[in-house]
Amino acid sequence: MATKGSPSGFVAPLTESPTTSLRCSSTTPNIIVSSSDKIEDPEKAPPALEPSTSTDASPTIQGDDALNIVSDTIRYVTPEENRRVLRKIDRHVMPVLFIIYFLQFMDKHILALASVFGIVRETHLQGEQYSVIGSMAPIAQLVLQPLSAFFLVRFRLSIYMPILVICWGTTLACMAAARNFTGLVVSRFFLGGFETSTQAAFILMGQMWYKRQEQGLRLMIWFSNVGWVDIVGSLIMYGFGHINKGSIHSYQIAFIALGAVTAATGIASFVFFPDSPVKSKFLTQEEKVIAVERIRANQQGVETKIFKLTQVVETLLDLKSWCWMGLLILHATPTGAITVFGPLVVKGFGYDGYDTMLFLIPYGALQVIAMVLSYWVSTKIHTKSPLVLIFLIPCMIGMIILYTTGRDKEHQPALLVAYYLLAAQSAVTPTMLGWQAVNTAGHTKKASTTAMTIMGSYTGGIVGPLLFQPKDGPYYHSGILACIICYSGAATLTVFTTAYLYYLNKRNEARRVAVGKPAKLIDHSMTSAANEKDGVGSPEGSNIGKRAFEDLTDLQNDEFIYVL
Repeated sequence: MATKGSPSGFVAPLTESPTTSLRCSSTTPNIIVSSSDKIEDPEKAPPALEPSTSTDASPTIQGDDALNIVSDTIRYVTPEENRRVLRKIDRHVMPVLFIIYFLQFMDKHILALASVFGIVRETHLQGEQYSVIGSMAPIAQLVLQPLSAFFLVRFRLSIYMPILVICWGTTLACMAAARNFTGLVVSRFFLGGFETSTQAAFILMGQMWYKRQEQGLRLMIWFSNVGWVDIVGSLIMYGFGHINKGSIHSYQIAFIALGAVTAATGIASFVFFPDSPVKSKFLTQEEKVIAVERIRANQQGVETKIFKLTQVVETLLDLKSWCWMGLLILHATPTGAITVFGPLVVKGFGYDGYDTMLFLIPYGALQVIAMVLSYWVSTKIHTKSPLVLIFLIPCMIGMIILYTTGRDKEHQPALLVAYYLLAAQSAVTPTMLGWQAVNTAGHTKKASTTAMTIMGSYTGGIVGPLLFQPKDGPYYHSGILACIICYSGAATLTVFTTAYLYYLNKRNEARRVAVGKPAKLIDHSMTSAANEKDGVGSPEGSNIGKRAFEDLTDLQNDEFIYVL
């Protein structure tokens, strides 16, 4: 039953339980397993953890960094404060994420663009060697992802990420010196290794800065670079393709130029890359409190630099983690193939290298449009699974057309339409990533689950290019058939995951009733700042959300609401 005068989205339970203030210490050991931090079977999670006590002299390992600036009393955030702080966060966070991810995807995609300008010929690649090179970056990312998850918990992102950007920019510039298969393999491995943490770090940034309803738009904005790279990158390679400097090939000039720009951006990132809301330099102390209270309803916490093995174990025992990983494997396999072999497939329609670059520009624009459309639909339905299913349909149709259509000149219009339909896949990936991000809590668990999810993406990125062999061109029948099967499997697993999340919500309702809380809670984290009428916060006496910063996992917190 709602308390009179309470803001929408916060309901006072029938009975209250005491909540203890918690604090974290920077002197806590790297990895801690406490007797109070029990390993739980996700299927037998208790209604709530026992509250732990702490003092400044004896810090607890349960708390989130947010507890250093918020008090036991939940601070009410007015709609005006909410919008003002959100605008300030966007101005400082989003441009940095957008620019860095553009450069990362550009650096990753440059190999595919260079393939139509002679890199295969000039480096004497034979047989499956180009496919192997295309898979090397995701191989490195897959191998290093567990280590990346640990680093993301332990290190400050404002220092860790700029170092990685400088390293991968330098590696790309050095790749221009590669003259053979071995040189390209080594370069691509290091390039992928340094890029390993980027996507996971940006997902964590969204979780610590934004309400769950806001995360989808922000993820879509930086992930839209998948499309912008096809637009801008194609124009860049079109221009570099006309440069002839004797022994220096056009793709080598592109490697050097983009590598230098990336490294310079990494250096600038030491100044501009944002920290967490608690440690942010661009927010005042009062704005930090508002930024933290804004996301209390997420029930996901902000950040803690304590790596909890119990949360890693829960991640591995949690069926959802394997669902996210499976979804990304099934979707990223055809996506990885399109990324590496897309330009060659288009060239196989009968176009030269320059025409191929120009035809990729509309494809990139359609990718951006698909992502914007998916976000717009998500604001209307506030769910993720229908979006995944809707945008998988054109992908399957496009692949079926490519599989059944010939490659004669009269077939070129149909082939281009089929290829452009595949642009819908760009809306599926951020939707899947966002779906996972809003359904996970506990800082170590968030990092671990994101790592597993992205490992699925990298596994698909490894397998996808290997399904397409240059000798199979221009039809690539076996690879295209494999992509159709993967898309069908992704649709099936999406339905299963949705049913499981529905079950978990019903289980949490029963757990809340068992401890005297309301069965139904309004998910305040899924309301936008633009539609905020009653502000963000809880009236005095309401206990809902008081444990949001105790670094509980989604399975431990009976107030957590899963997004279907």
